[in-house]
Amino acid sequence: MKRYIRNIMLLAAAALGFASCEDYPDAFELADGVPTVQYVRYADRDVLIEQAYMGEVVCFVGENLCSVRELFFNDQKAVLNTSFMTANTLVAAVPGNLPKVKTDKVYMITKGQDTLAVDFKVMMPAPQIKSMSCEFQQPGTDVTVYGNYFSEPMTVTFEDGAGAEVTSFKSVSMTEITFTIPADAKPGKIKVETESGLARSPFSYYDFCDGLITDFDGGTDVVPQGWNFSGTYSSEGGIMGNYVELKSANPMSADGAWNEDFKIDFWCGTWDGDPMDNMSGPGVPICNIVDFSNFQNMALKFELYIPSSNPWMAGAMQLIFCSADKAANDSWQNNTFVHSSAGDPAGLDLCRGLYRPWEATGSFDTGDKWITVTVPFSEFTYNSDGTSGIVPLSKPEDFATFVIWPWSGGVIGTECTPVFRIDNLRAVPAK
Repeated sequence: MKRYIRNIMLLAAAALGFASCEDYPDAFELADGVPTVQYVRYADRDVLIEQAYMGEVVCFVGENLCSVRELFFNDQKAVLNTSFMTANTLVAAVPGNLPKVKTDKVYMITKGQDTLAVDFKVMMPAPQIKSMSCEFQQPGTDVTVYGNYFSEPMTVTFEDGAGAEVTSFKSVSMTEITFTIPADAKPGKIKVETESGLARSPFSYYDFCDGLITDFDGGTDVVPQGWNFSGTYSSEGGIMGNYVELKSANPMSADGAWNEDFKIDFWCGTWDGDPMDNMSGPGVPICNIVDFSNFQNMALKFELYIPSSNPWMAGAMQLIFCSADKAANDSWQNNTFVHSSAGDPAGLDLCRGLYRPWEATGSFDTGDKWITVTVPFSEFTYNSDGTSGIVPLSKPEDFATFVIWPWSGGVIGTECTPVFRIDNLRAVPAK
């Protein structure tokens, strides 16, 4: 990467020098004839090469190179800057797009439409895996892995268990791979290997680990607890077992005004003793069953389904963790975990994450599929009104109570009647 940056800086400096020089008033003129190429080297050092990575800057050395009108690496057109062209040298950056047809050649098109083909291989950097459309997609169904520098030939393997390998791909682009999950896929990391290298996913497929808050199936002791919870449970069309569904007979206003029908909360304690002493059953502090000692490097994850019939177009999904004392059911603290109030000595909201994907297009649904939502705890820096700069989460005990509530967030959208289906709430390593 340092070499790429150095090459780019070299070109930028050269371009500035050419642009500011008044000693060369003659404009570049495209020459007649056909070029020849003797060799190719890096633009910033005398090292001969027969291949280069996308984005690297190379120099062709030969004769009559001013006759080159267009330059292609495979079938991808490069930018020709005449400031870097002489009769004997031509400097250009390797295009950063994936070729549709890979020939391992460079094509120089001349003024007279003649073509010179030069053997030269374009390499992509090692692949990178960023995320997966749904980390709990079942074997035998389709999933998309997102990242960069994907290209065939390529192998995709589910590493744990028997090391199940993907046998065919639905589609491949430089940033996405869609395939059917092998029937024998087991929980664990996903590996992508290309000619350029190997990548392992920062996440694990089907990963509960020790970070499960609840899957709504009764497998944990964390259950919704709080007033006015109106969510319903169902397994129909679920990703695995039960999920909770949040909706309302009253539309969500354009400003995402207060509507508790969309809220799900996990209040800790029973208010008949120290809530942090509760180790099981309703009201157990989440930090008593999930290890948040390394929360700075963790993320909140959950599966989400928003049907296309009921898109989301207003409000921000507020994701709020707080300590037991902030969720206590007395005096000014009541509801302070949601927003500031006149009696709050701090006078500030609690920090929270805000998930609002509809902002980009004005409307969001998951295409009648389940997706995985990931919000790193490092991004829990917002007030309820969407402003930032609030005191962040600072210790494991700050993760005692948890609330999900689509409202406010300081964004204005369109009145809507969204339906939110949520499953597999968990706190897991972000990388």
